[in-house]
Amino acid sequence: MSSKHVEAVRSAHQAFTAQDFDRAQRLVAATTQVTDHGRGQSMGTRAEFRSWMESFYEMSSDMQLVDTRYIDAGEWVVAQFRAVGTQDGPMGPFPASGKPYSLDICELWHFNGDGEADEGHNYSDGLGLAMQLGHLPQP
Repeated sequence: MSSKHVEAVRSAHQAFTAQDFDRAQRLVAATTQVTDHGRGQSMGTRAEFRSWMESFYEMSSDMQLVDTRYIDAGEWVVAQFRAVGTQDGPMGPFPASGKPYSLDICELWHFNGDGEADEGHNYSDGLGLAMQLGHLPQP
């Protein structure tokens, strides 16, 4: 049986994959603290969180979240998954490569008493992604 917090994260991930950002942004509280550790970005509002989500589809219009796993830890949820797709748009200073990618991601979400995520952490390997896409040489 999944907790309501796990279901909230799962629903947000499904909405993200469907590019339904209105529904996906409901995961977070109006004032939140979400950190993308791989890209060194922080978001403090739903609008910033939504813009962050949309930026992934600017880089990869066919992005999908697959192999999702969720761990209920009370007020916290751990999510592990892969983002897969093709880089058909720019990624920061790097132009579209047209290459496919597979990026392992781990997220941690803390929920407040209202059932909204008031803190989130996203961890991924941006350096490995840049190498997969041919923007940086393999070591």
